[in-house]
Amino acid sequence: MSILTIALDTLDNPGDPDHAHGRAVAYDAVLAGEPLDVLEARLEWMTDPTISGTTYTAAFLAGYRAQITDWRAYDYAHRIATTHNAWKDAR
Repeated sequence: MSILTIALDTLDNPGDPDHAHGRAVAYDAVLAGEPLDVLEARLEWMTDPTISGTTYTAAFLAGYRAQITDWRAYDYAHRIATTHNAWKDAR
């Protein structure tokens, strides 16, 4: 865990409009068909203003990261359920 991640966790405020905006941007990207790996690379890019050319707020970055984490958890749960159902049907 990097220092930046710790700082984002500390500054995470789901009531902040920038947090909701970050989640919405990531959500829209997932619905547009972008893989989660691409979103994670984009998050890395957004955290460095010397590369992105823009300074994103901590709340925006935390919301973006939270949405990626939620989708990762959803994908994992779906994969486990599918595997379990296939195992159960094969019995």
